[in-house]
Amino acid sequence: MDRLTPAASSAISPTQQLNAQFTEVYRTFQPAITRLVTREVRGGNHALAEDLTADAFYRAWLDLHKCRATTDRQMYAWLATIARNTVGAHYRTRKNVAETPVDTGTWQYANRDMESGAGYYTPAATGFRTVSINPRPGDSDPDMDEALRRARQSGGAR
Repeated sequence: MDRLTPAASSAISPTQQLNAQFTEVYRTFQPAITRLVTREVRGGNHALAEDLTADAFYRAWLDLHKCRATTDRQMYAWLATIARNTVGAHYRTRKNVAETPVDTGTWQYANRDMESGAGYYTPAATGFRTVSINPRPGDSDPDMDEALRRARQSGGAR
């Protein structure tokens, strides 16, 4: 790993030092971490492996200031742990949000009326009546009509 000289390190800010350190870490370890993630990804999906590798390096960049690795072996171990956790988090999240088909019937029956007595749909006897969404003329609220009339006359200003 390329270490900055003391003279050069005093001329640049700590943020620039971290960015230079991350650039060197990425250049050194990106191929190995990509191979590791590719082995971890199910089905050999290379596009997903590249996305997860990028996500792992993003997480490493965020936490680089916390890294205490002093050798290349320790740095690889730290990055590999982040990469494995990233892959695991991806599959954990995917498992929780994966869609499961509920209707296992065939598409041919999608737009047909259900047979009566088939047991699929029985309306609940609640005693409530349904109302029409489109009111008939004369069924509107007089207070709302007056408020709308005033708003139209004043141009919307109060």
